[in-house]
Amino acid sequence: MNTETRRIYTLILFHRQGGKCCYCNRFMMISYEPRERWRPNAATLEHLRRKVDGGRDNRDNFAAACKDCNNRRGKRDWLSYTSIKRNEF
Repeated sequence: MNTETRRIYTLILFHRQGGKCCYCNRFMMISYEPRERWRPNAATLEHLRRKVDGGRDNRDNFAAACKDCNNRRGKRDWLSYTSIKRNEF
């Protein structure tokens, strides 16, 4: 997927989610400045079903997540990770 498409998907999902991370529900920020993209609250495009698990690059498999959650999710499936982040267990 090219950079422009990633930016458009991220912006659309950011808007649909009210600017909140799909996992931790904290507010995210959008910036295209290279140094800002590494902040823990920077909005990223997240695959709900990981590509290594057979997930595809289609719009139904994406959500906006903060950089921190995107990096920490690891091998967990998206629903389990969401429940852990929101203390639902």
